[in-house]
Amino acid sequence: MSVAAIAAVTAIVAGGVTAGLVAILHVLEPEYDPSWRMISEYSVGRYGWVMRLAFVTMAISPAATFVALWPFGGAWTIGLAAVALGALGAALIDADPIMTPRAQATRVGRAHTVLGTMLLAGFPPAALVAGVGVAISLGWMLAIAAVVPFAALVWFLVAAAPAHGQGGSPEIRIGWPDRFCLLAYLSWVVLAAITVLSVV
Repeated sequence: MSVAAIAAVTAIVAGGVTAGLVAILHVLEPEYDPSWRMISEYSVGRYGWVMRLAFVTMAISPAATFVALWPFGGAWTIGLAAVALGALGAALIDADPIMTPRAQATRVGRAHTVLGTMLLAGFPPAALVAGVGVAISLGWMLAIAAVVPFAALVWFLVAAAPAHGQGGSPEIRIGWPDRFCLLAYLSWVVLAAITVLSVV
């Protein structure tokens, strides 16, 4: 197998493991209401190591996609490596509880927010740019499919707008948009990997 093919398979496996671990956490820690609690908060729960592992596999998935797409898009795909760093950093630095107002956030919590934002806000443009960059070799499907991650991010931002830095609450339902972002991003990664495997 070529390096691109190995990377594509790695991206698919890592994405599947990430989705599976996050699904398991919903069973292990039902006290985190998925309608308004962020998935990052699982890292401070009883099974925090599971969420940290999920962040690691979440980082591997776009990083492997970057490697798989590099032969077809070169520097256009670098954004995927950048968002992978955000996920990896989030694995090492825990989030504050969502109820924490911005003014009371810890240094660790602020660092997690920065890294999480690299992933959450950075993935849709990275996917779009990579999709455009590989279009000549692989077609426009990946660029077109980037609309789904963008739509997920918009949903999250609209849901989060009422918070105004005051911390989360059951009335601010950002949990489902957060989870949809994860699924949308991983779905794009899987599509990219399958596209690579179809030509190598």
